[in-house]
Amino acid sequence: MRMIISKVLWLLLLFIWVFLFAFIAEFWHEQKVFVIVGNFLQIIIPSVGCYFGLIKKDKIGIKQFVYTAFLTALLTHAIKWMTYHMDISTRPSGGTKSFPSGHTSISFQGALFLSRRYGRKWGIPMLIFASLAAYSRIYGQYHHWRDVIAGFFIALLVNKLFVTPLRTTRP
Repeated sequence: MRMIISKVLWLLLLFIWVFLFAFIAEFWHEQKVFVIVGNFLQIIIPSVGCYFGLIKKDKIGIKQFVYTAFLTALLTHAIKWMTYHMDISTRPSGGTKSFPSGHTSISFQGALFLSRRYGRKWGIPMLIFASLAAYSRIYGQYHHWRDVIAGFFIALLVNKLFVTPLRTTRP
């Protein structure tokens, strides 16, 4: 158990280092740094969810993670495709395929998976990071607030339907 905690602590230290670097950087006021951090988090948060299942040797959890990640991405992109020619799909900076936010849905899929499967003490820090990833999409003018909220609710719905809390048996 101590090895798991030490690995998670190292991972949290990595997150803290990335954010300290981003806050201290001279270019924080520019959109690019914050958006890059959001892009980074979109990949890291779900990776932490999968990694956590692997280090706990939780086969059911890994299956649930893969299933929810696939379903979240599928629903997000199906809705993007269905709303492609609608006004709701126009990005604030121009372009299309805005609704819903894929970065948000994938980030929250990983964070909500961790929270629901392994408990709030692991999920809450990841939910904070997922919120930062979601806000980076609004800040960088890639999405409207409605796109981000829709991405969150897609991840929430899929996780509520297909992820079960881990039951640990104690002697």
